[in-house]
Amino acid sequence: MKRIKDQIEKSGDKKMKKKSEAKPAEPAVPKLEDVQKLVHLLQVHQVELEHQNQELRIAHAELEASRNKYVNLFDFSPIPYFTLNQDGVIKEVNLSASKMLGIERKKIIGKRFSTYIMLGERDIFNSCIKNIFNSTEKHSCKLNVINKEKREFSVLLEGLQLENPLEPEINCQIALIDLTKY
Repeated sequence: MKRIKDQIEKSGDKKMKKKSEAKPAEPAVPKLEDVQKLVHLLQVHQVELEHQNQELRIAHAELEASRNKYVNLFDFSPIPYFTLNQDGVIKEVNLSASKMLGIERKKIIGKRFSTYIMLGERDIFNSCIKNIFNSTEKHSCKLNVINKEKREFSVLLEGLQLENPLEPEINCQIALIDLTKY
């Protein structure tokens, strides 16, 4: 008897499955409360995005002001500045340095700084650069630098290693103080 009952239930389950498979499911109608919640969440998200956008604009303006300050400090400094790599190759140069050498900046970048030093003093320069890169302290030396017109300048070279985690190459910055006037 129990077997017959089980078989009837199983056949009933099969019939129910067939009926449910035959009828397409009716689309779920979203409840008004659910829609209102979604709209509210989207509005909150929009406000958050607007705040983030405003913060990004402020950060961008601050970054731009900082960059302009750097440009003014480096490019328009009255002191000639150079950025060199460990081989003494010029990576950056400011306007005063370009003017001192009498050469356009783009023509100076990529050249060895020793090109502009008197032959007999290149060992002094190489030793000074080596000291700069082997220390975190400022080092200096006196040299004679020559410009495009073969004019000689007596300078005090002061240099300091630059630490920039964003650049893989270690560089140093040197400043030339013209001693020929003194």
